[in-house]
Amino acid sequence: MDLTKSVPRSPYDKLGGVVFLPRAIDKGRAELAGTLGDYISRGGRSGRVFDFLGIPEDGFIEALRTRPTDADVWEWVSERMTPRSPEEIEEFNDWMSSASPDTGDWTWEWFQEQLEMSGNGHRSDIRRHFDRLDLDDGREVPIGGRSGASST
Repeated sequence: MDLTKSVPRSPYDKLGGVVFLPRAIDKGRAELAGTLGDYISRGGRSGRVFDFLGIPEDGFIEALRTRPTDADVWEWVSERMTPRSPEEIEEFNDWMSSASPDTGDWTWEWFQEQLEMSGNGHRSDIRRHFDRLDLDDGREVPIGGRSGASST
């Protein structure tokens, strides 16, 4: 994955029912290839996914070296993750996909600066980090943002 030439999957995408995990895979693969660009593969929202799953970031990144498909990665994750009920996963997904500066470590000023940097400063309807990330990556985001995760 070359994130100097393309973008990672949407934060709304799911693997094993968990949002952001496909994006974390893409960023981890780019880190291994030395093509991460301006993205970060550790900490941030990826770190929150790893914390929820109970998987060390270093171990996850190393596992990507020998697991070429999402199915292979999910098999590795599911064998090592903290057991989670479907309800816990859904609660985590809701928390992640609805996060805004009101619910996290960032300010609205920072959030607005990020929107402006991506050419979306006019989008006062964007309130969630996932929608901002999609806009940063050049994806269309409907007025008012998305209402939930996009794939399974």
